[in-house]
Amino acid sequence: MNSLIFEALKRTLKAKGVTYRALAERMGVSEPTVKRIFHERNCKLDRLMEICTAAGVELENVLGSMNRGPGPVNHIAPEIERKLAGRPALLFIFVMLSEKFTPEGIMRSQGLSEASMFLYLRDLKELGLVALGRGLSARLLVETPIQWNFEGPLRPLFEMTNKNFVGWAITHLEREATFVSFSRRMRPETAEMVRREAEELADRAKLLAHHDQHTTPEDGLVGYKWTFAFGATPFPVIMPIGPHPRDAGAQANDRSAAAAKGRPPLLA
Repeated sequence: MNSLIFEALKRTLKAKGVTYRALAERMGVSEPTVKRIFHERNCKLDRLMEICTAAGVELENVLGSMNRGPGPVNHIAPEIERKLAGRPALLFIFVMLSEKFTPEGIMRSQGLSEASMFLYLRDLKELGLVALGRGLSARLLVETPIQWNFEGPLRPLFEMTNKNFVGWAITHLEREATFVSFSRRMRPETAEMVRREAEELADRAKLLAHHDQHTTPEDGLVGYKWTFAFGATPFPVIMPIGPHPRDAGAQANDRSAAAAKGRPPLLA
């Protein structure tokens, strides 16, 4: 059991970004002492509680999270995705439930009535995605985290939510959001390094969120969204440049090519 407790403690420290040195400073002991405790994985209860206090977590929450690792991703059956694609609101309710929102929390966030919430939960039950309890309680029947098929029927909805989020972020830069967008030329090796670092940061964010969801009451949690895209810039797609207005011959060729391919001509 001690071994499992210390493994859970190590995950907690990693999630919170607390080093052995920082933990030692908070406890008023030397860093070698902390390293020895974690290496031997054995200490008295009062010392264990002292470690938890220094790490900023309750011991009971550490014990409860011992077997709650993020785990492998899971998938939703294609036929269920198709049904959710026709019910955007139902999909969004399910996504919020998978993000550990309670039905009451969803009601407050979305301004829903109890009747609407119950009907949504009943619809999700009919799809085999949740089991209903008393009142508005619901238990997911799909293990999280969920990996959605971004090339499937839900793609238009995910495109819409991300466009909505980016639009919101651009207009809320002062206090509530961060939005960074730029294009730079670099070596492919540099781009690969940036991509790996971004993925590592995303993994750390997921680990931090997983820890918070299992150690913090719901009223202490706020939903955050991460949207990140990085790749070789497809300039003709995102920044189309058509022929100059006075280049009549090129414009005619462009219109002919666009008509042949069934797409609108480029912007002049």
